[in-house]
Amino acid sequence: MPFLRTRHNLWPVLLLAGWVLGWAAGAGAAQAQSPSARANIVVGTDERLFVTLAALNLAGFDAETPDAPPNEVRAQLLRDLQQATPPEITEKLRTFWKQLPEAERNRPTLMGSAVALAMLARPLPDFTLPPAETLPPDVRPLAGLAPLIAEFAARAPVQTAFPKYAANYTAFTELLQSIADEETFRLLTFLHTQPIVTARDAPPVADLDTLTSANLPAGELRERTRRMFILPDLLGPVGRVVTRNDFLNGADRRTYRRPGDEFFLVVSAPREAPNRALRRALMRFLLEPVIARSGKLIADRRTTIAKLAGSLPNADPALKNNVFEIVRESLSRAIEARLSIQAARQAARQTDDDAERAQLQLADEEARVELLGVWERGGVLALHFFEQLAALDETGVDILDWLPRMVSAFDAERERRRPTELAALRARVEQRRQLVRAAPTAKSLSRIEQADDLLRAKKYAEARQLLEALLREEPQDARATFGLAELTAKQPSAVETDPAADESEQLAALQERLEQAVELYERAARLAKPEERWLASRAYVAIGRIYDFAERRSEAIAAYERAIALGDVRGGAYAEALAGKERPFRPARQP
Repeated sequence: MPFLRTRHNLWPVLLLAGWVLGWAAGAGAAQAQSPSARANIVVGTDERLFVTLAALNLAGFDAETPDAPPNEVRAQLLRDLQQATPPEITEKLRTFWKQLPEAERNRPTLMGSAVALAMLARPLPDFTLPPAETLPPDVRPLAGLAPLIAEFAARAPVQTAFPKYAANYTAFTELLQSIADEETFRLLTFLHTQPIVTARDAPPVADLDTLTSANLPAGELRERTRRMFILPDLLGPVGRVVTRNDFLNGADRRTYRRPGDEFFLVVSAPREAPNRALRRALMRFLLEPVIARSGKLIADRRTTIAKLAGSLPNADPALKNNVFEIVRESLSRAIEARLSIQAARQAARQTDDDAERAQLQLADEEARVELLGVWERGGVLALHFFEQLAALDETGVDILDWLPRMVSAFDAERERRRPTELAALRARVEQRRQLVRAAPTAKSLSRIEQADDLLRAKKYAEARQLLEALLREEPQDARATFGLAELTAKQPSAVETDPAADESEQLAALQERLEQAVELYERAARLAKPEERWLASRAYVAIGRIYDFAERRSEAIAAYERAIALGDVRGGAYAEALAGKERPFRPARQP
């Protein structure tokens, strides 16, 4: 390679080779195996859902999310349909809507009922429902809408209108697919487990609440299929998320399964990347069979656990009398807390040892106080599981084997003392939160602005010092995290610029630094508040450009799509995202 003739020209070559050779080597393996596909998780649009929500909106459904931006796709589709739908069809839909009781029309969970109606129905043009007595109770008032939807689909241009919005749905689908893969991989890696995609014909977990190990059925039973459907929606209320698993997909009449085996997650026009919503739904789907495997043990501990939950004055009624819901909620929240500490550890890797310990201490304190709130609402194993899960990383034991140990180690008297033991910590954390809320933001902003100025001047050491100090005080600050990502992406490490280091050492150091930059950009996007969507937009474009330079085009496009899905927010990088999706980013040549 002639451009490697002199050491003087090595850095520009390393910049290219490190991204292209080092990262591209793993691209094939990443594309060959999708974590969500291995877990029977299907991400994609569904014609029945699109047509159902279009009909419902035309009928009069108009639920909007407070303080959310207007749903432009929904508004445009309604204009199109109002002009092209035969008047008698529109009148039938509106008549049905008006005949519903007012309480039904204004029910906050109506969107979830509409989702269930759509997914229960046979594929169009049929769109028939199962017998009324088998429908979930909240769906029955809408059952009369099914024949109207079939007629609407047949006579209105709703199906032919979909291609006009296909690009919006494609971008949203790709965003959800990317997040599903990321979060599934993260969860399975943390839990040291493999997804369970089948179930035996034993009673569902909810039924086990009346069982003990003495009367739990045993023996070889028929195998069922478990799967999860993640569906993008651009016609529902902005930011609404619907999760259900109490019915079966009407499009499949061959696969053997029963209610509880199929999970449906519908995400409507998000205001920000819906990582948390997907993570929580994925956790429930992945953990359900794990909890069922420990069903005998949990059932035997039912009295002790339920008694503690039932004694709490503010416990959620849904948790008080259902030990399996208590275990689900406690385990999910404990895992989420452990993942937040894991993220804090990754973000602190750029700091010195003292700073890292301080950041991890803050993250641990915040997690414990959050979980104390879960405990008070009835998730009485949350803090116990949180502490027990700390050893999971160290041991590498599969959660299938670790959960029985955690349940067996539950000590009701120990857990009863949690509020007293954590009272001082809660007071300290609340005081710290109040100080953060009360403190003028100008101080933090001025330091971030100073760091921005230092970055522009390439004074990287001073910028790092400022940003790390700010993150020690405010670990969840998205702007400071973004600044640290920018710094990491721009500042070569000592090894990379060391003339005595060989090429392989420099390439390895470069690869590690850029991986850290991507992690920090991802964290900044996750931390971004609704009013900081511009920052998440920039972060995703930065990730896309890194992947583009590495010639990992599919991952670059996925990052650009995440920015596009956030919309054209002021100060964001919407135009850059569109350009990046259209053609690969290439940095300007250095003089």
